[in-house]
Amino acid sequence: EPLVHLNQTLLLQKVEAVGVQDKSYTMKKAIYLFVIIITSFNSLAQTAEEALLFSDQAYIGTARSHAMGNAFGSLGADITSLHINPGALGVYRTLNMSFTMGLGMREVTAYHQGNQSDDLAGNFNVTSFGFVSPLKRNPSSDWRRVNFSFSYNKTNIFKSSMDVRGFNENTSLVDVFHDYAQGKFYNAYSPEEMIYENDYLNPFYENGAFWVDLIDLDADESGNWLDNGEFYREVMAGQDQRKITNTSGYTGEYQFSYAGSYQENLYVGASLGISSLDYIKETYYTESNFTDTSSTVKGFYMLDDLYTKGLGVNLKIGGIYRLNDKFRLGLSWHSPTFYNMQDQWQMQMSAQHELNDSSYSFSYTSPYGLYDYELVTPVKINTSASYIIDKKLVLSGDLEFIDYSSMRLDGEDYNYFDQENQKISNIYSNTYNTRLGLELNLSPIVLRAGYAKYGNPLGNENDDAQILLISENTNQEIYRNERQTWSVGLGKRNKYSYIDFAYSYSEQSLTSWMYNPNYIAPSKLVNSYNNILVTLGWKF
Repeated sequence: EPLVHLNQTLLLQKVEAVGVQDKSYTMKKAIYLFVIIITSFNSLAQTAEEALLFSDQAYIGTARSHAMGNAFGSLGADITSLHINPGALGVYRTLNMSFTMGLGMREVTAYHQGNQSDDLAGNFNVTSFGFVSPLKRNPSSDWRRVNFSFSYNKTNIFKSSMDVRGFNENTSLVDVFHDYAQGKFYNAYSPEEMIYENDYLNPFYENGAFWVDLIDLDADESGNWLDNGEFYREVMAGQDQRKITNTSGYTGEYQFSYAGSYQENLYVGASLGISSLDYIKETYYTESNFTDTSSTVKGFYMLDDLYTKGLGVNLKIGGIYRLNDKFRLGLSWHSPTFYNMQDQWQMQMSAQHELNDSSYSFSYTSPYGLYDYELVTPVKINTSASYIIDKKLVLSGDLEFIDYSSMRLDGEDYNYFDQENQKISNIYSNTYNTRLGLELNLSPIVLRAGYAKYGNPLGNENDDAQILLISENTNQEIYRNERQTWSVGLGKRNKYSYIDFAYSYSEQSLTSWMYNPNYIAPSKLVNSYNNILVTLGWKF
C-alpha cells in the first residue's frame, strides 16, 4: 500500500464527533505526526501505478498527424512532428501557424461479479497550437535554413467516468478497516511523547470507520473505551457495493525548438520542453442493503478527493536524413521529463444506522493532506522511415522504444520511495510503440489513415511481475493488453491555408479493484475512446 505523506511535519487538527455520538474523545492536544500507511483504495500519485499513469503518454496533436497514427518522425512540416522529432522543424520552408481543437468521448464498460455497467464522459480540448518562423535563409550556403518554433501538444486526457457495482456476500470494505485498525490506538498524543505515529489509526482511512461506528472498541464496566488496539466489526459482510470514479485533467507540453536544413538532405534540431500535469480524481464508494440484521448499520459511503499537479522539463534532439526524393529516415532522443509534483487530498465518510426504529447517522472528515515530491519519466528513442511515391502517396512508420522500469519517484521519505522504485524496477519492463500512417494526395483533397499500438509496460510474459503489481500475498493477476488506435482523416490544402479533420477510435482492457485486492475479486474494464479533431492552418 502506498505511504501518505504530509508537507508539514506537524498537522494541527481538532477532531469532533458529529451527530448523536456519546463517545468521549480524550486528548491533551489534537496534534498528529503523520507517516501513515493507507490502503489501495486511496490512490495517491506517489506510487508505481500512478508513475505509469503520468508516463504513459500518446501524441494527440494536429488532425493531420493524428489521422496518420502520429507516424510523423521522418516527415516533418507538422506541429506535432516537432514533438516527435525536433529535426522535423528543418523541413519547413515558410512561416506557418496552426490551431487544433478536439472533441472526445470515453466509454468505460465494467464487468464485476456478473454485472455489466457502462459510463460515458465527454471532453472538449485544445490539443495543439504553434507557429514556425524562419530565422535565416541562405540558398547559397550549405545550411540553407534555420527555423525557430513555439508549440503546444496535449499528450494525455484523463477525463473519464467509471461505475462498478455488485453484491458481495464474502467481504466488505469494513473488513479492510477492521484489519488495518488492529494493534492501533484511537487516542491522539502530544509531540513530546514521541510515540510512533504508525501506532495510531490512519485519519485518511480506518480512523473514519471508527468515528462513524463501522468498527469499534470494547468498553469496561463503567462504559469507558478500552483503547488497547483491539477492534471489532459493527457489521458482517453481505451487501450491495458500488464504486464510482470520476477523473479529469491532462498532460501537455510547451516546446521551444530550433532546427536547420543542411543541403536539403539533413535536417537536425533540438528542443526544450515544459510539461504541465493536472489530475483530479474523485472516488465515491458505498455499501448498502446489509443482510446482517443484528447490526445497526444500514449503509455507508466514503468519498476520496485527490488533486495532483506537476511541472516538468525535458530535452529532445533529432534528425531526418533524406536519402532521395522518395525515402527518408528519422531518429530522435527524448530525455526523461523531470517533474516537481504536489498531491492534495481529503477523505469524507458517513454511515447510516437504525436502532429500535430510530434512524441516525455519523459523519467524519479527514485532515487535509499535502505533499511535494518528484517524478522522473522514461527516456524515449524514436526511429522512423517514410516513402513517398510520385508525390501522391506517403507511407510512414515510427518505432518508439521506452523502458518503463527506469521511472523514478523521490521525496523526503527515502525508505518508502526506495521501496516504490524497487517495485517499479521489478514490475515494469521496456516496450515498443508502433505507429503507421498513409496519406493520399488528390489535390486539393487529401485522404489519410493510420494505426498505432502502444506496448504493454507490464510485459507480455512476465506473470510474476504482474502479480507483484497487486500484492505479494495474492494470486490475482493483472490483465492489461496493448492499447490500439485506428484513425482516418481528410484535409483540403490551399496556397496560403489548410483545414484538416481526423477521427480515431482507441481501445484497451485492464483490471481494477473496488478496494484492497486481498479482499475482493478484480473487475475487468474495457476503455474505449472516440476522438474528433479539426486543425486550421495558415502559411505565409
